[in-house]
Amino acid sequence: MNKKNYLYRGITFVLICTVLISLDQVTKYMAVNALSNNNVDIIRDFFSFELVHNYGAAFGILQNKRVFFCILTIIFCIVMEYIYFKLPQKGYIPAKAVVIGIFCGACGNLIDRIHNGYVVDFIAFDFGSYSFPRFNMADIYITISSFAAIILLLFVYDIEKGEHDGK
Repeated sequence: MNKKNYLYRGITFVLICTVLISLDQVTKYMAVNALSNNNVDIIRDFFSFELVHNYGAAFGILQNKRVFFCILTIIFCIVMEYIYFKLPQKGYIPAKAVVIGIFCGACGNLIDRIHNGYVVDFIAFDFGSYSFPRFNMADIYITISSFAAIILLLFVYDIEKGEHDGK
């Protein structure tokens, strides 16, 4: 890859990541300021904003393993960045978007862990007596990107041949 192309990809990566990570951090900041003393019902008994400090990972597993999560996330982000820059320039925009989404989600939650010691979650869905674990924008990036990665791997990209079916 020539220097100009590499620079263009780097600038694109940094700009998109800056926007997505900033959106995550701004929404968390707003949640902390608006929800510290109360919850906000959007659709009663279904969708609300509720401030939660998550000291673990998804679904609250591995509570109080801050250093472990920080180290693991940094390694994971380095791998995601490496994959982004190794993807071919043509025909892999969806794969690049997936990598950026996962990278930004991981970075957004890493910032929380480093700065607060926990991840700020605030989006709440309840279904009758079942309460879905609270989440944030970074979690949305990771979840959507992970599902998209599965779809791409199953239906678009042929890993064995190093090719893709989508044009």
